[in-house]
Amino acid sequence: MTNIFLSSFYFVLAALHPFHVSVCEIEVNQEARSVQVSQRIFLDDFEDALNSTYATSLIIDDSARKGERDSLIQLYLFDHLKILVDGKEKKPNYLGSEFEEDGIWCYIEYEGIKKVKSLEVTSTVLLNQFDDQANIIHYIHEGYEKSVKLDDKNLSVTFVAPKIR
Repeated sequence: MTNIFLSSFYFVLAALHPFHVSVCEIEVNQEARSVQVSQRIFLDDFEDALNSTYATSLIIDDSARKGERDSLIQLYLFDHLKILVDGKEKKPNYLGSEFEEDGIWCYIEYEGIKKVKSLEVTSTVLLNQFDDQANIIHYIHEGYEKSVKLDDKNLSVTFVAPKIR
């Protein structure tokens, strides 16, 4: 009985206080000689961040303002998601975005990457918006996968390339 009460209590708390999380998948694609980034952010959270950061009143899924939306998304992500390949900053290419239910997937690619020994990721995505923001980073490299949670206490992580036998 106590477990049912506690479960119900936590469910109500979660409903009253939403969680804030983004997911970023970073894949090293040796064949394409690139690092491919997919960033998923909740629409309402991202809309709030873009509007407050750039003093605009964008409705993020307004197709009439796609050009403005893409420009703001690119600016925001290039400022708040930094990736160093082997300790060096590479030029990112913003590829676009697509909507999925209550979220938006944003795509970035770093081209001309021959080999990756280490990859340092710094994510401050939505940290200025929400005290409880968490950014989950999934790293994929030649079958090796690792996931890390970044937040306001831990902004960066360095992944080391797997040793292939």
